[in-house]
Amino acid sequence: MKTLLKALPILLAVAFCACEDIEEKTADLIIQGGTIYTMNDEQPTAEAIGVVDNKIVFVGSMDEAAGWVSDKTKLIDLNEKTLTPGFIEGHGHFMGLGYNELNLNLLNVKSYDEFVQKVKEAAEKAEPGQWITGRGWHQSKWTPAPEMIDGFPPS
Repeated sequence: MKTLLKALPILLAVAFCACEDIEEKTADLIIQGGTIYTMNDEQPTAEAIGVVDNKIVFVGSMDEAAGWVSDKTKLIDLNEKTLTPGFIEGHGHFMGLGYNELNLNLLNVKSYDEFVQKVKEAAEKAEPGQWITGRGWHQSKWTPAPEMIDGFPPS
């Protein structure tokens, strides 16, 4: 009896852990039925992902995903389409960004005088007749703020 009492806490712990393992894993959302890119070198693609509380908790095959499905699980079928990790679109107009590299970059100009100096330096390097175009300045952030005439700094 003494041995049984000593072993009881261990038996209870094993039973408790076993109950947790038996408890059904349920996803709020399963997305499946297409190519899912994971950005994980060890598993570059998957057939399904499971989500619980807005967190991905499962990435694997459609067969494995079935173990996460209950009557409360929302299923999304990709219909052979592709799913990629979420990208936050930084909204860059690629042509504009490319052309900006060819222009005089005035993004970090802090004053009207600095603006004029940058244009002067560009003019000294330019071929005769070559246009100097620039962009990126924000005159409302210049110190001191320039006096404006119809929206433009005075010449």
